[in-house]
Amino acid sequence: MARQLNTFVHVGGVWYGPDSKVPARVAEKIGDHAWESADSHAEPDAPKTPAAPVEAPPRSGRGSGIDAWRAYAEANGYDTDDEMSRDDVIALLEREGVIEPEQPKE
Repeated sequence: MARQLNTFVHVGGVWYGPDSKVPARVAEKIGDHAWESADSHAEPDAPKTPAAPVEAPPRSGRGSGIDAWRAYAEANGYDTDDEMSRDDVIALLEREGVIEPEQPKE
């Protein structure tokens, strides 16, 4: 029976969601509560509305890559494309009020 994520999870600095292909080594680190059977939907044509990650990815260091920021933006209803850099995605989310602008260090 195929399984797919029913929410977004953050593992090893990368966000995975319901439409993600999750590598086996990553899947074994994700608890059963985040999985569902791919054929368990009562209404197969019903749109999925997974919960957005609670926290935005970090802006620097581990877990701050473009994939994490794209997943976070898309989970919050914002489309991204391959032309957008990580900073472009962050700027979009700041403009839209999804995240607070980063304050300059004094």
